[in-house]
Amino acid sequence: MKKGFAGWVLALWAMLWAGAAIAQQSVAEEAVRRLESFVTQTGAAQGRFRQEVLDPQGRVVQRSEGRFVYERPSRFRWEVTAPARQLVVSDGKTVQVWDADLEQVVVTPLTQALSGSPVAILADAQALHREFAPEGGQMEGDHWAVRLRARSAEAGIVRVVVEGEGERLLRMRLEDHFGQTSEITFTEFARAWSVPPAEFAFTAPPGTKVLENQPGRR
Repeated sequence: MKKGFAGWVLALWAMLWAGAAIAQQSVAEEAVRRLESFVTQTGAAQGRFRQEVLDPQGRVVQRSEGRFVYERPSRFRWEVTAPARQLVVSDGKTVQVWDADLEQVVVTPLTQALSGSPVAILADAQALHREFAPEGGQMEGDHWAVRLRARSAEAGIVRVVVEGEGERLLRMRLEDHFGQTSEITFTEFARAWSVPPAEFAFTAPPGTKVLENQPGRR
């Protein structure tokens, strides 16, 4: 599993599902309102993405692409199809992180997977308000962008920028403490009325090492 892969994904879906708390801030009110509108009116969606990871000098160190699907409040599938197969999937109770190259899957209860991550707040929408503060927002026609920073110095993600146009999500940019940035562009994005439960299920291939990450275990 590439370092930080699961963390980026949890951060991404947390931002999609927690917009109502952001709206309590007064910075760039209209841009924030657009983000809130997108979140509250998009209960399920699917599409495709491209992702680039950049080092502190702005050089691309990793590229990937794949597909996603989610259904609020806590079910999602983020599947990298190239250059290597990776998957983070939640059925609303557990999060499974699978790496084909390592031939292993890590299974973690949803609440534990989100605990301690200021942007991984699928189970607690108010956490975004507690842990992040708006730094600004921009509007240009129907295009909006909201920039947020972490309140805690211990947060894994320092800054998040969310961009959209109307009710469509365009891209996200996540920056960590080491200056590494993940830029995610949604090349396809479509709302869905409902999602087949099979999208949120995963059975590890034969021979896969299954690691149970349980609270209190050492």
